[in-house]
Amino acid sequence: MVCRMTDGRRWLMAGAVLLCSPALTFLPVQAAPGPAAPSAATSVTPPALPGSPAGPAKATPPASSPHPPRKTLHDRLVEAEKALAKAGNEKQAGEISDRAEGLRSRALTGSVQMLISDSHDSLEKHDFQQAQDDLTAAITIQPDQSVLYRQRAAIRLAAGDSNGAIADLGVELQADPGDPMAWGMLADAEHDRHEPEAALQAFHQMLLLNPKSPDSDKQLKTLEQARDGQQD
Repeated sequence: MVCRMTDGRRWLMAGAVLLCSPALTFLPVQAAPGPAAPSAATSVTPPALPGSPAGPAKATPPASSPHPPRKTLHDRLVEAEKALAKAGNEKQAGEISDRAEGLRSRALTGSVQMLISDSHDSLEKHDFQQAQDDLTAAITIQPDQSVLYRQRAAIRLAAGDSNGAIADLGVELQADPGDPMAWGMLADAEHDRHEPEAALQAFHQMLLLNPKSPDSDKQLKTLEQARDGQQD
């Protein structure tokens, strides 16, 4: 699928990732093969020692190695978020970020993905209200999927509703505080509300989570200039 957005807001691409991220395949963990047990036809009963009771000796069952617990979706997401903070370059960070987005969207149902697609179609027509309504319907279906609130926040931010965007981002960040995209969006929303200190705090948090974020130096300079200009 080719996803394309024409709106200038870079955060609207977050919704495109929800549809374009390849599904991750979880392969079952297979136990390593152990030594084969001797068959009844070839087994030999050792002779009884003097003073030992007659009869075949009881075989000692082999010690079983318990399988490690299977990682949950949340565990995998936390691992990806930790790896993102340690990425060595921008390309590596982008790949890890895409993997994290795939994990965030993995539990979305087919009907919710259709609503996200409808929302993108509305955004292509710059119909922000319909795009927001589609995301609200998606949230009604799966309110436990906090990434949907982040996507609705992107739409609200593009439409100029900074307060509504911040409310949605609060839901996402409470559920997933390691989401750098949500922190970056929060920085933009606070900047739009002329709250430079809050914007810088949110942006610094984003940099902690994704130090290799594209154009971060330029964005940080813009936010610092906004803060310094307000202090004059």
